[in-house]
Amino acid sequence: MSPSTASTWTGHSLPPRIAYLATPHLPAAVERRERPRLAGKPLVVANDALHARAAVLDCSTEALDAGVQPGMALRRAEHLCPEAIFLPPRLDLYRTAAAALFELLSHQMPAVEQAQPGGLYLDLRGLEGKDAEALAICHGQCQAIQRQLRLEATAGVAVNKFSAEAASLSIGLNRVLVLTAGAERAFLDSFPVAVLPVSGEMQRRLQLLGLRGLGQLARLPPAAVLAQFGWEGQRAQRLARGEDDRPLAPGRGPRSEEASQQFDPPLDNLETLLAVAGRLTAALAQRLDAAWLRAGHLALKVHCADGGALTAERTLAEATADAGRLSRLAETLLRPLPYSDRVEALTILLGDLSAPSLHQLSLWHSPQEQAIEAHLRRLAARYGAGCFQRSAVVAPEHPLAQRRYVLLDWQAD
Repeated sequence: MSPSTASTWTGHSLPPRIAYLATPHLPAAVERRERPRLAGKPLVVANDALHARAAVLDCSTEALDAGVQPGMALRRAEHLCPEAIFLPPRLDLYRTAAAALFELLSHQMPAVEQAQPGGLYLDLRGLEGKDAEALAICHGQCQAIQRQLRLEATAGVAVNKFSAEAASLSIGLNRVLVLTAGAERAFLDSFPVAVLPVSGEMQRRLQLLGLRGLGQLARLPPAAVLAQFGWEGQRAQRLARGEDDRPLAPGRGPRSEEASQQFDPPLDNLETLLAVAGRLTAALAQRLDAAWLRAGHLALKVHCADGGALTAERTLAEATADAGRLSRLAETLLRPLPYSDRVEALTILLGDLSAPSLHQLSLWHSPQEQAIEAHLRRLAARYGAGCFQRSAVVAPEHPLAQRRYVLLDWQAD
């Protein structure tokens, strides 16, 4: 167990305490639990393994070390880690495991919210200023999960959801990290902006502006952030500063959002149908974004004039509220359907809704730096050390991003 981070709280009353407890990479962990022979071997769970657009749903840490990432094209994953064992997803099995995890903790804690499958927020009200007790309780929960569900977990405790999740995912399995109230901003300062649950477009713009760390974003004037990035940027800056006012909402009910449209007369043009699907998914994405939610599953149903009904669905490798990504996925599912007649109605459902989660933290934050070095050594052995360079900061405050660093040859230790 990791020690709590020392700090002091200057307010008149102690803030509430929230824990984030997670079983990282739940699909891969469940597959290993069901098939013990897979222990220690690189494992990749991939959607539509026979489809040209097959993508990685989840993978083990061994595959992560080889460069594989959830959402990556399956062909790319096979190239990076040819020795991996590739499995089709068993979604019902993963949902059952997530439900069992929720039920176990909800019987032991006063209030539990399912954030993502395998990730839960725990209400630690009453433990304000009692970090040792909070640590002991969370450690006991991790042990109960390992004993009863045969899954490994990690936990973080802080004054809000984002900081608790960062604390949880920055340490190893079966460990607990408690952040003393008031230490959130200092703790998050060195995290990369890549962990922020923001759109890909905002991540791209952050990189273009030379904003690499949460500390850099936190120190910018709020008005400048709002002008440059809009409300999404303002929300991201508050997270970077360790500020997150989302309340804990107990439960794990079947959260979903749905949109439908009837056609009179029925449609006989696929391109028109795709355009309508794009508008419906865009409206759903806007609804999710306003509620600060992400969808992990997309399903659609098409009703034909002859009474036939066609369905298609896809589980996303990474939950999203990105309208463009959801629209493209809807188009991918709609185009190959065997339409028997004109279309009378279209329904699109976004399911497995969850709060946005941190991105790629395990690749960037301690203690995973050794894994990065090991991965670079493997790539250097395959392609030659001259193919890689490392950056060194020389002028961090220079107004031109390209002048803030220089590129040097990378050499393995």
